[in-house]
Amino acid sequence: MDRGVIMEQKQLIISDENKSVNKFSFPDIYIILVCFILAVAVLSWIVPAGEYERETLANGRLAVVPDTYQKIEQTPVGAMDVVTAIPQGLEGAASVVFLTLLVGGSVIVLQKIGVVGMGINMLIARLGNRTELMIPIFVVIFGAICAFIGTPELAIAYIPIILPLMLRLGYDSMTAAAVAIIPCTLGFAFGLTAPTNVGIGHMITGLPMFSGAWYRAIFWCIVMASLIVFILRYARKVKADPKSSLMYEDDIKLRKELLEGDGKEQSETVVEYSKRLKIAGVTTLVMFIAVISCIMIFSLGFNAISGLFVVMAITASIVAGVPANTICSHFNDAMKIMLVGALICGVARGVSVMLETGHIMDTFVFHLASFISYLPGWAASVGVIASQALFNFLVPSGSGQMLVTLPILSPVADLVGMNQQVLVWSSNVADGLTNIMFPTSGYFIAALVACRVDYIRWIKFYVPFFLFTVVVACSGAIIGGIINYGPF
Repeated sequence: MDRGVIMEQKQLIISDENKSVNKFSFPDIYIILVCFILAVAVLSWIVPAGEYERETLANGRLAVVPDTYQKIEQTPVGAMDVVTAIPQGLEGAASVVFLTLLVGGSVIVLQKIGVVGMGINMLIARLGNRTELMIPIFVVIFGAICAFIGTPELAIAYIPIILPLMLRLGYDSMTAAAVAIIPCTLGFAFGLTAPTNVGIGHMITGLPMFSGAWYRAIFWCIVMASLIVFILRYARKVKADPKSSLMYEDDIKLRKELLEGDGKEQSETVVEYSKRLKIAGVTTLVMFIAVISCIMIFSLGFNAISGLFVVMAITASIVAGVPANTICSHFNDAMKIMLVGALICGVARGVSVMLETGHIMDTFVFHLASFISYLPGWAASVGVIASQALFNFLVPSGSGQMLVTLPILSPVADLVGMNQQVLVWSSNVADGLTNIMFPTSGYFIAALVACRVDYIRWIKFYVPFFLFTVVVACSGAIIGGIINYGPF
């Protein structure tokens, strides 16, 4: 072979190697979370250890006792603590882990037996050229459910339905993620009767249960209307030019996976469904409405919700005439799809485990409260939003955050002239809005995994609207102080 040709081939090989070396690949979410765990482990050797006393409330939950913070002997985490952080995190987040597996898996089973596809086709046929209306309809429904029951984790259950629907309509997986995740979170943040944040906040501060709902309802309407506009603008752009999608290349494979045999060609013909499948569809719809109603009426926990969804999937499968062994096979396949998202919930919880083991969580709470105590009343509410948002990175749990911080911040609010209702508002919006920003939020990352959307592209998509909601939240806190939002 000619020497010049050989040299040219070598140069091409070296060039390709350099490209592969220089190409930056953002670390997987597992790597990010493990780095956070290691960082907290290092901080446990630096940050002074301290703790508050706890007391048991009437509902059996542990809450912090104000003015009891004291420094204790340093308890830095050891190598074995780091090793066991993830298993302990999985144990601590067990209810969310199983919710992700069982609820998400059950909806995928419904998809496999044909109920979801049938419902999507019928919905598209019914709306005709007005299919764009599905986006505002779903946003309002999902946001309203979470405003009343306070369970943003239900986004995981919606994704197996919303994802193929949005792809069928010519949108992308980012649109599906936005429709399923954001309204659930905003409904929770501006919740009307959500027991896990509003209810606990009112109980700790002594406010009448779910008082001031009218004010939260006004801001709920503002953010939902704005969200509809935000999603529609992006969705229309993607439909007009698919290459403008943030997920264009990824969705090519995803469309083949989810829409194979159920694509555009099929939607243009009349599809006849079996009588048993139609009955299974009606059964699923009735049971789903019943499950949501039970959640709202009886304040069901995650375990009950998970079990009811499994019963719904099995019942629909039996009605549709699916053999028992096939049902089991469908569940196995569904669990494989949801497993990564479920495991991430436990890994994310490992960060909180490290904070608790090193006894530095209360130290952060003490200094955040001290910072807020130096602010004037109008600025203190914004300070609460900022501090609670930062704390939510460490403890991504609405109820857990309330129980740790509100008993301390409540007397601080009285000192700076901030109403308790404004305090609860500020804490709620700070927790809710950042739940879908921080990678330590387990259900959020699980939902992204279910949508096949990576974290970095989500941040690129969501940050503009997030900043808008922060402005709305801070405005609500300041206006609440001006109008004496209460009753106190």
